[in-house]
Amino acid sequence: MNARLNRLFWLRRFMTWLNVLIVLFISSTFYQASSYIVNHNLSYRFLNQLDRLPLSPITIFWTSNLAMLLLTMTMNMRHHSSHSRSFSAPFFFAEICLAALIYFELQMSYNGIFLLILVDYFISSRNLTRLRHFRFWTCVAVAFLLLYSVSDYNILGKISHMPSLSTYISFMAESDQPGLVFIQNLLTTLNLLSFIWIIVYYGLYLLSQERDIQEKLKEAARANTELKNYAALSEKIAQNRERKRIARDIHDTVGHALTGITAGIDATKMLIDINPQAAKAQLDKLSAASKQGLKDVRKTLNQMRPGALNGYTFEASLKKMLQEYSDISHIKIEFSYQWQGAEFEKTTENVIFRIIEEAITNSIRHGHATLVSINCLERPNAYLLTIRDNGVGIKMIRPGFGITQMKERVAIIGGKISFNGDNGFLINVIIPKGKSEEN
Repeated sequence: MNARLNRLFWLRRFMTWLNVLIVLFISSTFYQASSYIVNHNLSYRFLNQLDRLPLSPITIFWTSNLAMLLLTMTMNMRHHSSHSRSFSAPFFFAEICLAALIYFELQMSYNGIFLLILVDYFISSRNLTRLRHFRFWTCVAVAFLLLYSVSDYNILGKISHMPSLSTYISFMAESDQPGLVFIQNLLTTLNLLSFIWIIVYYGLYLLSQERDIQEKLKEAARANTELKNYAALSEKIAQNRERKRIARDIHDTVGHALTGITAGIDATKMLIDINPQAAKAQLDKLSAASKQGLKDVRKTLNQMRPGALNGYTFEASLKKMLQEYSDISHIKIEFSYQWQGAEFEKTTENVIFRIIEEAITNSIRHGHATLVSINCLERPNAYLLTIRDNGVGIKMIRPGFGITQMKERVAIIGGKISFNGDNGFLINVIIPKGKSEEN
């Protein structure tokens, strides 16, 4: 695509210098023919063929060539400037005005200059999004081609009665006339062929650019699909590891404790009628075993404590975690903490921390939210945690691994959790004060 674009720029430069040569040739022909007419005393016969006085040949030469020089400079500035619409529009207006000045100064004998303006507009504005729409491209092209057709000397020249270049050439020496007409036709034809050639290359450039964009989009879609599959696989692996770890911890702590208690209860049932004192002693042992089992469960839960909670206060730990999420994902998080007087057990802190962490992850991954509001409120008999995002929400909530884990964690500390996906996603957690401080 770069090779085609470079070739397109080369063709534009060729067409620009070709128009410089054409303007120079026509203005020089006007000047030479006028000089020939004056030197050979043909002025009276020349003026009798005209319906109006012609412009000064010196004025034609200098004005048209200076305007062409300014047009070339303006086109180069437009090409090297920004391609934004606001910055490009003044240059385009200036080009049209200079092209019109050249056209009228050459007494409407050359309208190919408008084709150059059309070519420069499309090439210099190639990055504008609207040029990708075929309708806009067609409208601009048709407008310029109509201008090119209407500006032909046989239409406007006849109406304005401006003397044509052919009239000037017809008064020159007969030996010079065929050569001048040939050069004029050759230069005009080359300009038209250059225009057609550039338009074809421009169309090929747009097609190749569109094809490259489509290929990149397909590659991005494939990469996105692979990333989603990888994320789903990673999440599944993480779920299996979490389940195995929890099962192993439960087996090592709760399982052993419950097995011993069950066996002790069966023995007590047999002793209660035979030896009540022995049964009472057995119950004391079962009570001590159950308390030890509860301590083991708490110890296991504390071992699952997030590293972010170590070395910080609970409020500082939450703020640190939320800031990290905000920095990484650029999601806006509003955080209000009113639990300064609360003294939570480590288990309760672990549960609250994991719930907030899981909620933000779901808001980013599934809800595509840009704002999450987290409020830690205190009521007379309970602590309230509300987490709301502005994501897509969900009408039918099907508990997955994340929601199930939240419910299980809240149940451990004797709390209640509810979900609402009607407007974004809302999580409400109620933690009774006695429960949160006794865990």
